[in-house]
Amino acid sequence: MRASPLSLLIVSIWPIAGSLVVLALAAVGRGIWISHLLAVCFGCSIVFVGSYLSKLGNPRITAFAIIALTFLCLAIPLLGGESSGPQRWVSVGPVRLYLAPLLLPSFIAACSALAGQDSKHQIFTSAAVLLIALLLALQPDASQVLGLAVAFAVVAAKRQPSLFWASVVVFLLVAITVWAFSIPDPLEPVPYVEEVFALALGHSLFAGVVVITSAIILVVGLWVQSFNGPYWLSAVASYYLVLFVCSTTGITPAPLVGYGAGPILGFGLMAGLLGWLERKDCPERGSRDTDKIIS
Repeated sequence: MRASPLSLLIVSIWPIAGSLVVLALAAVGRGIWISHLLAVCFGCSIVFVGSYLSKLGNPRITAFAIIALTFLCLAIPLLGGESSGPQRWVSVGPVRLYLAPLLLPSFIAACSALAGQDSKHQIFTSAAVLLIALLLALQPDASQVLGLAVAFAVVAAKRQPSLFWASVVVFLLVAITVWAFSIPDPLEPVPYVEEVFALALGHSLFAGVVVITSAIILVVGLWVQSFNGPYWLSAVASYYLVLFVCSTTGITPAPLVGYGAGPILGFGLMAGLLGWLERKDCPERGSRDTDKIIS
């Protein structure tokens, strides 16, 4: 089955169902249920609207716009003045929106699409990844930095940039990641946000298997769809895998499986933008295959 906004939406059904199990086990209040379900509905709406309007978009312009928007939005929390705690959120009415999982899936997709153009675009996207990693480290958000670094490694393995340039970027990403993890994070984990797997396993083995399986389906589903669609879905899958692993230590929310609007809206935005970025990616892959046959 070829990757499409609908197929991505189908993949997301399983982790979102897992999140409903988590909220039920945590016995959260009505307000959390309402905000979570509203986020799910809004995320689905983004997918359908983005898919419907995809023919209006220019892949290259879309990719540049996503990268610029990611930089501007991730810089906003750092402009709030001195703060003793992490600065990862912006307030949207009564909701505090976690920006990194909202923006990074689409950012990874945009950088992957641009990196295939030529060496200049590879340098530009590599610089963009380093800049975003630095902003995340300043927030600080070490798990998101690590997820972005692993996603970049997947993209680099596919695009095969020059060994020297790739080595420099990887070295800098490793340095930024180590620095980010060295910064203390005073936030205490919440069972239905960061500790979803421990919460489910603490209730019963069956509940634990259900929640863990829902996360595995998300990662594997994205990876499988990258075979017949944009290859950057494998990079996004790697990003989510890193976050799931980090969430087992309680240092980051489990995306889609745990409570939180940011990851849900971020997945919906990435799925909705699939058609905006895919048209440039797919012909390019075909042209590379043709070049190999001719040679």
